[in-house]
Amino acid sequence: MLTKKQLNDIHSLQQLCEETGNIKLKLNWDTLKSRSAGEENDYFHYDNNGNLLGYLALYNFGGPIELCGMVHPIHRRKGIFSSLFNEAVKQFAQARKLLINAPASSQSAKGYIKSLPCTYSFSEYQMKRHKSEKIETANPDVTMRQAMSSDLVFLNHLDTVCFDIPKEEAEVFNTKIFACENERTFIIEYKSEKAGKIRIQTEKDAAWIYGFAVSPSFQGKGIGRGALTNVVNHQHSMGVCWVHLEVAAENDHALSLYKSCGFEPYGTQDYYEYDLNTLKV
Repeated sequence: MLTKKQLNDIHSLQQLCEETGNIKLKLNWDTLKSRSAGEENDYFHYDNNGNLLGYLALYNFGGPIELCGMVHPIHRRKGIFSSLFNEAVKQFAQARKLLINAPASSQSAKGYIKSLPCTYSFSEYQMKRHKSEKIETANPDVTMRQAMSSDLVFLNHLDTVCFDIPKEEAEVFNTKIFACENERTFIIEYKSEKAGKIRIQTEKDAAWIYGFAVSPSFQGKGIGRGALTNVVNHQHSMGVCWVHLEVAAENDHALSLYKSCGFEPYGTQDYYEYDLNTLKV
């Protein structure tokens, strides 16, 4: 569990790095604010005056472990990030896959990644829409309800068939996320049958969409569009100004759907797969 001071220090360093490099870091603030006690996923490097110079975070969203971090602009090339990385090795040494995340426009990040045994994996667009954008009326055949514990088997199945997440990892992640108070998981139904899922996290005047999936047997019926329209209309009616989501750059179908529903890209994140066989624990 991160302290208020740690969260403030991370936020201040993030602002500095983003303003200096004209970039957008993906630090998953909803996750940082809800870290569980006893978990070791956050690594800090402070100077003797208590100033945060470097930070590294690990995330497990039910698939590969993701890594994101940053170093104070005037303290780079001093081995700070490498030191943090070495501290974190014991946490991801047994991971099935490790993905290092970096803003696509960050030259410093790309320079560092070139020194690692990494290969480019994929890119992801960050997208958002404002409530002023018009959107169609929701499809009455597509409804949503909050997920119950009895839906966990279905949720795990969707993660396996739609996101290629191993069953065991899906079970651990969904059981954990199901208990989170700041995120809610919804079941998408089509004519009263379970057809998909979606997670929604809200904070102040913004909402984030995660884990959006429609079962393969129900795809091609407009269910994804209906569910997305339902979520957007509901969030905006509740006073949310901005709705955010992320999509893999090569997923042309999803990208077209989101754009047609008023979402616009505002940032790109690149992911690199780290060769775990090179680790020395």
